[in-house]
Amino acid sequence: MSTATATAFFTDLASEGNTPPEWVELFPKGPALTARDGRAWTLEPQRVVAAFAREQVPLAIDYEHGQALLAAEGKEAIAAAWITAVEERDGAVWGKVEWTKAAARKVLDKEYRFLSPDFVHTRDGLILKLNGAGLVNRPALVMTALSRKQPETKETEDMSLKAIAAKLGLKDDADEKAVLAALDERDGQRKALCAKLKIDDAGDAAAIDAAITKLQADTETALASVKASPAAAEVAAVKQQLTDTQTALAALQKKDTDREIDGALDAAQAAGKITPGSRDTYRAMCAVDGGLERFKALAATLPVICEPTVLNNGEAVTTTADDTLNPTALAAKARKYQDDQAAIGVTVSISEAVEHVKAARA
Repeated sequence: MSTATATAFFTDLASEGNTPPEWVELFPKGPALTARDGRAWTLEPQRVVAAFAREQVPLAIDYEHGQALLAAEGKEAIAAAWITAVEERDGAVWGKVEWTKAAARKVLDKEYRFLSPDFVHTRDGLILKLNGAGLVNRPALVMTALSRKQPETKETEDMSLKAIAAKLGLKDDADEKAVLAALDERDGQRKALCAKLKIDDAGDAAAIDAAITKLQADTETALASVKASPAAAEVAAVKQQLTDTQTALAALQKKDTDREIDGALDAAQAAGKITPGSRDTYRAMCAVDGGLERFKALAATLPVICEPTVLNNGEAVTTTADDTLNPTALAAKARKYQDDQAAIGVTVSISEAVEHVKAARA
């Protein structure tokens, strides 16, 4: 946005009465307004009126645009009058004015005869709001458009650039080149998204949203169709079979692991290296990951602490040196006989299995 003083169009304040005019024309009839040097603006009267209403403060009429040219430099720029109301009249903008006594006298004495507006406009010339006005005497001068106020215009542009940079996720000190590069990148991403959605690469946000919505609807329809097809039921059945197989495999693996643990505990107990009372403790040790191997390593280093026994459900059988088999071999054969009988549906206690092995050796 830029600020301009417009001595190219003005109001003649000459009055034949005893008071200066209460209402003055601030902008001539638009929408096209042209300066003496050829520059042009576009006037939308209601936009100017609405901007004045939003700010709800009187606007100063000064001398020779002092507010624009002197006040910013810290110099005095007294008011000649105050604009207290703004309205549209036949495509023009008029303002109601309260004059200071000094300014009223100067206007009546024709020390100042003309009024020119001070306003804000976009780069393409659309007038956004009225800043105030200035009493002038040389309306035919080519408009300077605040040539002495370029720093203020640059600051306004910099603020706009900072706002754009912030929206793009850039740092506050990003220059115009960086902002344009970020915009190009965003545009490239938009075109890539359009290509994936198979729409024209000129598509805007609304077109992209519509394409995404359609894709979502098509996907939901396709999924519903798949779920309703016979193939879906077959897939579900296969998944259930796979789950059942995995469950059965896990049960078999656990049974094998339990059998291996029992075998290790039986061997250690048969060798007299663990007592029947400590069996549950060692079983818990074997049940954890890697525990069985650690127990076997430990059992190999344990001394014989009791008479060799085998135990099943609290029933212990003690073996002695007089037995024809060593304790480890006896326990192993007894366990094997017990498993063989279980395979054909016969339950045999460990003591019965031991006696069977002994009898078989006799």
